[in-house]
Amino acid sequence: MDLPLEQLSKLVSNSNRILITGSAGPNVDLISTAVAWQLFLTKQKKIVDVAFVGNISKLKFLPSSTKIKNDVGELGKFKIILDIKNTKVKQLSYDISDDQLVIDVVPEEGILKAEDLSTSQGDYKYDLVICLGANSFDALGKIFSDNRSFFHKVPVINIDRSVLNENFAQLNVIESGATSLAEISYHVLKKYIDKDIATCLLAGMISATNSFQSPQVSPGTLELASELIVKGARREQIVEALYRTKDIDTLRNWGRVLSRLRKHKYIISSYLQHEEADNLPQDFQEMVKDLILSTPNAQVAIIYYQAEFHQTEAWVYTISNLNALDLVKDLSGEGHRRFAKVKLDKELEAARELINKRIEDKLEVINSAS
Repeated sequence: MDLPLEQLSKLVSNSNRILITGSAGPNVDLISTAVAWQLFLTKQKKIVDVAFVGNISKLKFLPSSTKIKNDVGELGKFKIILDIKNTKVKQLSYDISDDQLVIDVVPEEGILKAEDLSTSQGDYKYDLVICLGANSFDALGKIFSDNRSFFHKVPVINIDRSVLNENFAQLNVIESGATSLAEISYHVLKKYIDKDIATCLLAGMISATNSFQSPQVSPGTLELASELIVKGARREQIVEALYRTKDIDTLRNWGRVLSRLRKHKYIISSYLQHEEADNLPQDFQEMVKDLILSTPNAQVAIIYYQAEFHQTEAWVYTISNLNALDLVKDLSGEGHRRFAKVKLDKELEAARELINKRIEDKLEVINSAS
């Protein structure tokens, strides 16, 4: 891989507070690779946070100290600056009224004037973002939509393997021939790999390639995996966590999804009752995506979930050239290009009928134009 290592190293060296994030609803490869980066950067004496929108799988092979957030909190401060060189302050108070912040400043003597007041945008919480596995800013979900200004002002490193990546960052590292984010990251981190980093990267590769059964796996990929094992990667712990820990309830609920599967034109769909969503496989999203790819002519998979008695959620998954969020925007959907979620105040069958019809009509238009 011909990676821009010098540029990447310079951006990292010049930063002190780093946010690692990526596509909402992260898979095992994304989570494991993010933690590998966090371990590496922490060793470089950086302050590092990892945050993703959506469900985050609990992976037993990750270091016990691993902390992954669901949001980034407040990223910046707005400063109000009062010049008190000539007029000292005796008392300060504030009140909030009618959506306005009212600040009362009582001078010790003299008068404070409007020209004594100024404002500025304070420093952001982070001075660098490493974005993994997201083909656009929108793919980050609410982490981006709630903090658009931050992402457009702070340097971003974009690491991905999708040919659909929009190259949205200051530095874009896009390797479409790689099997995983972990494989790309190995070539960046290889001088600094210890047992924990090796375990994270090997886990990402194993998960993304279905234990090296993917057609993209090359002799170089296998050699790389061997090197990680030599460096101390805990392969047995990874395999145990990914493939041997699905309890009977988990397997039963995935079986229910498959047994209820329906296909109509370009859509496959199934459903879960209220109590059945508690025990889903950690790699549920990846399993659904594989289901689309293995079903002839299927372009969209929808899993309906009876959240409450009169409320249904629809989880919409798409193949790579379709934007899931665009398909459900008129239903107030949230999500990103490959996965979106819709909530309707309807019972399951009524919601299913409405959403399937809306998406089916859109697919007819898209397919007729292509």
